[in-house]
Amino acid sequence: MPIKKSDSDSVHRFLRDEVLSTLCSKVPATMVATIFIATWVVVLFWQIVEREWLVGWYVLLSFLALERMYHAIHGCRYRGLSIEASYQRFRIEVMITALLWAFAAFFFFPEDQTEYQLLLALIVAGISSGGAITLVIDKNIAQAYSYLPLSALALRFLMCGDTSHLILFGMALVFMVILGLSIQLLGNILSKGILQRSELTAVRNRLDMILDQTPTGIFYYDLSFKIIDCNQALSDLMGVSKERLIGLDLTLLHNIEAFQILKRVVEEKNRLRYEGPYTSMLSGKEIWISAVVAPLFSNSGKIIGAIAVLEDKTKEHEVYEKYEFLALHDELTGLPNRKLLADRYRLQTAQAARNNQYSALLFLDLDKFKHVNDTYGHTVGDELLKEATRRLQMVLRQSDTVCRLGGDEFIIFLPMISSDLQESVMQVQRICEKIHRAISEPCEINGLKLYNSTSIGAVMIAGMDMGLDEVLRCADISMYHAKKLGRGITSFYEVEMDEKVKQAIKLEHRLRQAIERNELEVYYQPIVDIVGQRMKGAEALLRWKQSDGTMVSPAEFIPIAEESRLIHPIGDWLIDQVCQSIAKWQREECFVIDYVSINLSPRQVKHTNFFENTMSKIKNSGIENRAIKFEITESVLMDESEQTKAVLERFIAKGIGFLIDDFGTGYSSLSYLKRYHFESLKIDRSFIRDILTDEEDVTLVRAILDIAKEFGYRVIAEGVEKDLQREKLASMDPSIFYQGYLFSRPMDHDNFSAMLKKS
Repeated sequence: MPIKKSDSDSVHRFLRDEVLSTLCSKVPATMVATIFIATWVVVLFWQIVEREWLVGWYVLLSFLALERMYHAIHGCRYRGLSIEASYQRFRIEVMITALLWAFAAFFFFPEDQTEYQLLLALIVAGISSGGAITLVIDKNIAQAYSYLPLSALALRFLMCGDTSHLILFGMALVFMVILGLSIQLLGNILSKGILQRSELTAVRNRLDMILDQTPTGIFYYDLSFKIIDCNQALSDLMGVSKERLIGLDLTLLHNIEAFQILKRVVEEKNRLRYEGPYTSMLSGKEIWISAVVAPLFSNSGKIIGAIAVLEDKTKEHEVYEKYEFLALHDELTGLPNRKLLADRYRLQTAQAARNNQYSALLFLDLDKFKHVNDTYGHTVGDELLKEATRRLQMVLRQSDTVCRLGGDEFIIFLPMISSDLQESVMQVQRICEKIHRAISEPCEINGLKLYNSTSIGAVMIAGMDMGLDEVLRCADISMYHAKKLGRGITSFYEVEMDEKVKQAIKLEHRLRQAIERNELEVYYQPIVDIVGQRMKGAEALLRWKQSDGTMVSPAEFIPIAEESRLIHPIGDWLIDQVCQSIAKWQREECFVIDYVSINLSPRQVKHTNFFENTMSKIKNSGIENRAIKFEITESVLMDESEQTKAVLERFIAKGIGFLIDDFGTGYSSLSYLKRYHFESLKIDRSFIRDILTDEEDVTLVRAILDIAKEFGYRVIAEGVEKDLQREKLASMDPSIFYQGYLFSRPMDHDNFSAMLKKS
């Protein structure tokens, strides 16, 4: 692989460093040999060469040899010098050594002693050849080192002039040529090898860099299942240093499944994948990994081990586990959701059927939970749901399933209670009593002390005939029956409840048709001065006359209208009809009363844009605001939400008065009487019915009259059917008004119009 340009500097530095290191490694041995040979030169030529020159040459050469040995021991690195400068100094020292040997060849040449000449020639040839061999890695310096002594020797042969020396001169030249060619050839081979080695080193460095900087963990192992090498990412992943990982015996892994994958890859020579938990045997770190393991083959196709690539999937696995949990559980409470309930219901009812045991399902609804949400906010509401969850789990068996269906609705499935029905019912009753006690205990949330209760609908389950949807439907019916009975109690499902629900559904369907067929009518009942019996106002009452002429009682269809939210279009229609009728009577100059009152449902008051829509109808009809009044029950006033308060205050600001209907039959708290400005209180007919015979009713009526007087309200008595009742009320307070059959039954629009015209 060729070296890239970006690697040229590093390769050059590598070459210099490698060559210098190689040359330097041979210096100690060659310098010992040099001193040894120089010593023999001194001994051999001591008698025939001037001793001063010989000693001086020997001292210089020995000093230089020792100095080079010293630096060689330290890697030929000279203090403060770069590689280049060190290399140049090394060359200079080699050249000085060569010059000293050239000096010896030229000046120690014995002219008259042929045997010493040949001995000197052998020494110089040996020194030159030896230098060529040790320095051949650098062709230039090797040739210079060899040529200098040989050239000096050849020159001395030439200077002798005789035939034998000329022949020796020629032989010296031939030797120099052969030696030079050899140096060239060997130098090329060595240079090429070093270059290839440097290229391989650069490639290896790049591969090591890539391996270490790869974000996924990588390691490879041999056939003895020991890690040969790994990258930094694996070290980080396992929480262990690379040094401890390299050489690790994989057969000692605690995770048997993971090791079996590593083993199978080698045995089957096939790529395999592992995904799952892993605990590091060295650090104890617990992670979730995804690993792909592939076999490694030599150039001959023989398997030599395998390589594994690992990714940390811990976070992804945690997200997946959370997703899986949320798919089967409620996010707020952590309880099973309907899907998980369905799975458990199917399995456990099947087991109960095999054992001939009864099971039960409870449908719970926290009473007035919406009131908590509206008053204190959803944060408090959420904490209340969590606390309710904790309490439910405390009173149930481990085999029972508590499920949050949504909002404040909980489902409790009680599987395999008993094989005896009566015993099963008694156990369910005991569990329900525990639930009621647990939920009714006060709880403190954010400094608030809250009291709560729950209504429970219970269904007994035998066999597998009833699916979950059907059981939930029956439990829902019985739960609403419990609410109607007064909340905070348990109601077991009975077939009669189902029949009532079915009848209600049919009635709702007929009511929708009645709206489309214009079967609804407005009836009016006068409100009269109790002494003078003059009409003061009238109450608008909704009636439903079917196509066959039969009447449907408001007590039947009004609750259905409220439950199905049909009360909104019906209420809007009623207000519009009353406004149009008043406008007509005013045009005919027979509107002799002060107002017409219209009953409002709690749902209407909370409906979006109810105020704007109502005021638009009044304005479009052209009547004055004071001609309309609204009757509301105490249940509306007990709703302390800001929305309800704002709606009432906006109507009152527009001059539209409010009457409190059925006063005394609702809640005991009368604090709303001072928060709002009402015009009248309407005493419920249940207090008037027995006023002639029941002193307690008389006392209650007197108390209501006193309350009204204190707050400056007028009083209207409902359900006055006898003249003696009217007289009794007049004796208590002659300023009150009444309505009832004594003066007039509710009349349709035409008959009431005729009454107005006669007044």
